[in-house]
Order: sequence, then structure tokens, then C-alpha cells
Amino acid sequence: MYSNIQKGKLSFKSGGKKKKKKKRKKERREESQVAAVEKKQKRENVDKEDEEDPLEGMTQSEKNFLKAKMLQEEKMIKKKIKKTHREKIKAFNEYLGSLTEHNDIPRVGPG
Repeated sequence: MYSNIQKGKLSFKSGGKKKKKKKRKKERREESQVAAVEKKQKRENVDKEDEEDPLEGMTQSEKNFLKAKMLQEEKMIKKKIKKTHREKIKAFNEYLGSLTEHNDIPRVGPG
């Protein structure tokens, strides 16, 4: 039934000798230098593209929207900078103190 099965260890046709690979130091250096130059050129191209006007492909209404949004952000930042942390806490505590007891959290549990 199993007459065509090979018994024992497997043998390779090459006789077990491995060929040594030749070292390509010069070629690798040149390739890495070329790759580095290409990367540098790509970065420069990307930088040039970034320098272009970001509002270039937008409609007038989109430009107006972005300008209004920037103004609102600036106003919000200026408003937040006006008060120190201590002043903010004091104002918040005064606000909580002025609320009626109706807004207090009821006591939970016996006692």
C-alpha cells in the first residue's frame, strides 16, 4: 500500500553547500544616497505646495466663513485670558451661592 514512500532523512540536491552572497557595499551606498536625494526633493516640493494660498480653491462664502470663525476664536481666547484661575473660581462660587436651595442636591440615605 505505501510502497512509494521514502524512508529516512530528506536530502537536498545541492549537497548541503550554501552559496555565499556577494557583498554590494558600493551599490547600497549609492542607492541610499539616491533615495535620500529623492526624499529631499519631495520634501521641498511639498513645502512649495504648502506655501501656496490655502484659500485658493474656496468659494467666497467659504472664505468669509473661515474669516468669521477665526475672529470668533480670537475673541474667545482674549476673553479667557482676561481672568486668572482664582478669579474664575471666585466668580463660580458666587454664582453657586446665589442659587436657591431648590437647586441643591437632596441628601441621600437615613439621617
